[in-house]
Amino acid sequence: MRKAGRFGMGLAAFVVATIFALPVHSQVRYEASLSDTNAKDWSTKSSRISCILSSHISGYGRADFTLLSGAQRRLSLEIFPSVDVNSKSVMRIISAPPEWRPQGVETDIGQIQLYRGFRPFIGDSVSWAILRALHNGNRVLFPYISEHPNYAESIIPVLSPMGFSSPYKEFVDCSAQLLPFGYTDVGLVALMFYEQENRLTPSSDARLKQQIEYAKIDDSINKIIISSFGSGNTDNLDNLDLAKRRAESIAKIFTDAGISKDLIDIKTYGDEQLATTGYTLSDRQQSSKAIVELQRDPFKVDRRQEVDMPDVGVPENWE
Repeated sequence: MRKAGRFGMGLAAFVVATIFALPVHSQVRYEASLSDTNAKDWSTKSSRISCILSSHISGYGRADFTLLSGAQRRLSLEIFPSVDVNSKSVMRIISAPPEWRPQGVETDIGQIQLYRGFRPFIGDSVSWAILRALHNGNRVLFPYISEHPNYAESIIPVLSPMGFSSPYKEFVDCSAQLLPFGYTDVGLVALMFYEQENRLTPSSDARLKQQIEYAKIDDSINKIIISSFGSGNTDNLDNLDLAKRRAESIAKIFTDAGISKDLIDIKTYGDEQLATTGYTLSDRQQSSKAIVELQRDPFKVDRRQEVDMPDVGVPENWE
């Protein structure tokens, strides 16, 4: 952590414009030191369902760029301050030249609202713009005002391009091998069988393979519930037997793929059981299927996988 000096007219204007009733007594910048020639601030964590590029911000906290599997593959940046945001403010996002090339110009990338008790979050478009700035050798500043009872403080966390190139390459390589589907796509899958047979249709077989591929990677999966239905036979015992055989065949596909049988819970339903649920005769004739649900440990779940993340931070004049 270093006390800030002169940052240029752009940042100075920000400090003046965002001071309200409270005087700014100090300006604090959190940035890697130039004397650290072996900077290890950047790191990556890769899998086929998530790519995470992290930066340690000395004295301030951590910043995570996260890209998740799925059709959209939206990037986000979340900042984890070691001390929570204690007042409402505006965080600007500024691309600036590094200290060893001070003749460049500052460029506004975007801005976000800060709220007390909430971590800073930045959406897809601006997150990619930040990575481009770092890749081009610039640093990225996140100045905001932190208000206290008797004074206000200008806080400036900084992402440094030092040591960025190699981890960024690993992040890009990881993004190329992300699965084209995520939990929202395979968490609950309906599988169709051929009528009165224990044989999946081709499209259902493909969906099941996707679900299994995901379940093998996501370590938050703690239960797999197979609900199997048998209908279409005259004798309900035949229906129950068919449902059981279907469920067991699905369970075997999971265990053959290396998933523990201890995670699997089987539920079977024949024609009579379906009738008590209010299914019509037509419904029961079409119920030759199984439903497979992936349940997860809530303490291990990344909730960003279920939310359509807004593109937070894009300025009105974004091009």
